Amino acid sequence: MRSWQIFKIWGIPFKIHPYWFAILFLFSWSISNQVNLTSGDIYNAKEAWIIGFLTSFFLLSSIIFHEVFHTLVSLNQGVKIKKITFYFLGAILQIDKYCQTALGNIKISIVRPLLCFVTASILLLISNYSPSQELIAINIISRVGILNVFLGFLNLIPVGSLDGGNLLKSIIWHFSGSKNKGRNFLNKVNLSFSFLALIFGIFCLFRFKIYFGFILSFLGLFGINFSKSESQFFKIENILKFSKVSELKLKPLRRIEFDLNFSDFNTLIKNKKDAADKFFFVANNGRWTGFVDENILKTVSIKKWERNFVGDFKKPINSFATVQGNDKLWQTIEKLEESSEGILLVLNSADIPLGIIDRYKIGYFVLNRLGLHLPSEIINKLNNKNQYPLGIQLQKIVNSMKQKGDL
Repeated sequence: MRSWQIFKIWGIPFKIHPYWFAILFLFSWSISNQVNLTSGDIYNAKEAWIIGFLTSFFLLSSIIFHEVFHTLVSLNQGVKIKKITFYFLGAILQIDKYCQTALGNIKISIVRPLLCFVTASILLLISNYSPSQELIAINIISRVGILNVFLGFLNLIPVGSLDGGNLLKSIIWHFSGSKNKGRNFLNKVNLSFSFLALIFGIFCLFRFKIYFGFILSFLGLFGINFSKSESQFFKIENILKFSKVSELKLKPLRRIEFDLNFSDFNTLIKNKKDAADKFFFVANNGRWTGFVDENILKTVSIKKWERNFVGDFKKPINSFATVQGNDKLWQTIEKLEESSEGILLVLNSADIPLGIIDRYKIGYFVLNRLGLHLPSEIINKLNNKNQYPLGIQLQKIVNSMKQKGDL
């Protein structure tokens, strides 16, 4: 569904997703029912709906108000935000660049819970000092204040991507000097909370509280799966960050002599096993002198194939996209995606070609480091497609690491 822009500040569009209106209606209905049950002798059905709607509207409006200040603090701490979309009781930020300091992240994480508590304090003070608690306006102010207290504490829960989780890992990062320590500790906390939720959910199911048991069990399983995914993600990041190209098993170069004529070259192409092997590297007296691709056959008439040699059509080695053997994997992935063919020639320190690297070779190496060994049938299929195995998006992971300042 398409989101609607409500305003634009500092060049950042603030949008509302249609789900926001669904939550507005559900909250209005829920609060009006609560008013009818607890204060039906004071307010009629129409007044209950007014209280429910305005309470929900001002609560969700306060969330938008808090997000504006949160955005201001984020921008001051070096965060680059592309857009903000409001869903349910929060917002999703599309970020191009994250804050690079622990202290800056602490400031960003604390601003929303703090604003919730400040808003709640002001509203509850107004409500408490009102001469009549039965006024509709005072009832609304009191409810919005109480719900802001709830949101403040909810945001401080140290799990997932909530402000409390970001605050916890940023504090650990600040005092330990290691961002990874904060992330790993938060992931362990998430896993612990998830196990508790799952156990309590199963307990509720046995006590015949099926609705709450199902919800808690689902959240627990989701959290456990999320924590395991995060652990795998950390491992992939470390592999890309610290592993070198020289650790990979390279694809051997397809060597041909410079005096090979086009007829023999055509026979060689027909007998090749890998359809993706379109490049051949030319050697002369044991030295690499250049490379050709199979398309050179189209440039010469078949009648002249016997008299034409591949060495006369070679391109220089330095015109091929290359990478050094001591380059990191994340650097290699960037070069790989920038290349037109999706393959790189690996050179040693003396600029002598060692072999070919492609998406499959890198992806297969990463999966092996994770302890995942693919069956030979899958290996043979993927090896000819020059794709990252199992759809792992290594380029997106590299981009994410750069946005977060990990590279």
